[in-house]
Amino acid sequence: MKAYLYKEEAQPVEPIDEHKLAIADQKPDKADVPKQGLYVVNYKPLWTATCIALVIFVIWALATWLLN
Repeated sequence: MKAYLYKEEAQPVEPIDEHKLAIADQKPDKADVPKQGLYVVNYKPLWTATCIALVIFVIWALATWLLN
């Protein structure tokens, strides 16, 4: 006795109608955009770290310009 994992059956295939594919008679559905709460990490920009990095960059740029 043979065991089969699946049974393969032939399915009817219709030819592709390129004219039907090229003409849209309805507006497309809106894209399903994931909500912010569904992400694993709720991203928030780090304003304090960004401001500190910006101040350090400005000091470095001024020091480089003045020491040349």
